[in-house]
Amino acid sequence: MKSLMILLIGLLGTFALSAQSQQSKTESPFGTPAERAKLQTEKMKTALPLRADQIDKIYALNLKYAQIMQKEVFDQGASQWTMYTKGSEINKRKEKELKPLLNEAQLKNYEKLKAEMRKQMLSGDRPDSLDDFK
Repeated sequence: MKSLMILLIGLLGTFALSAQSQQSKTESPFGTPAERAKLQTEKMKTALPLRADQIDKIYALNLKYAQIMQKEVFDQGASQWTMYTKGSEINKRKEKELKPLLNEAQLKNYEKLKAEMRKQMLSGDRPDSLDDFK
């Protein structure tokens, strides 16, 4: 499997964990934690959409969890299954902190975005980088 989850991945978090484990963090198509956090925030800014007063808070949260994901998942060279389970655990923690920052309409859009990304991943249309997510 070339990728795992994202955005979130975050979104969402997440994303092509097996590809990440096969490359050094400097060679990763997914970039540094700061680059991933910036891209996630930009996608959320457009898709949810975020208000101006939310952007810095969401970026800080995305960065925090991108750094955790880097340290606890990507840098460990773990098996694909371990990366998946650990990444899922980290995403759950992130969502607990994210949800209070969003209003009801944004939460609805967030859930739709997650469903679309999940569908894309399950269809076998796996991205080579975060930019490939629709």
